[in-house]
Amino acid sequence: MRVVYDTSVLATILSRRELVLLLQADVLTGRITLVSSPYILEELERVLTVKFGMTKQAAKSRARLLGRVADVVRPKAIPRVSRDTNDDPILAAALESDAEYVVTLDQDLLILKQYASVRIVTLDEFKEVVARLD
Repeated sequence: MRVVYDTSVLATILSRRELVLLLQADVLTGRITLVSSPYILEELERVLTVKFGMTKQAAKSRARLLGRVADVVRPKAIPRVSRDTNDDPILAAALESDAEYVVTLDQDLLILKQYASVRIVTLDEFKEVVARLD
């Protein structure tokens, strides 16, 4: 299953060891294929520094590590979809990669519920989806 985690979810995961381990297990077992984009990775680096207080070096290191385990796509621009145009590149990455889910904490994305064939869900909702795979 292909999935795009938006920046808010990635930052939350990377700041909590137990969530990092869950993501790692899901990726290593092949239950999910994590999809990202240069836009998401750059935004992640900025958020980890500004909002989570990491050093620039630590934030860059985590973003690079994530980029090595994710399928990084370079999506084309899409027409405006979200109330927040900064969210559209996340939807573009999902569409470009044929992802089934975008996992987010962002209300501007969650209100959409779906974009094309991509379901937009919270982290808790996605955990339930993954649990049903077992």
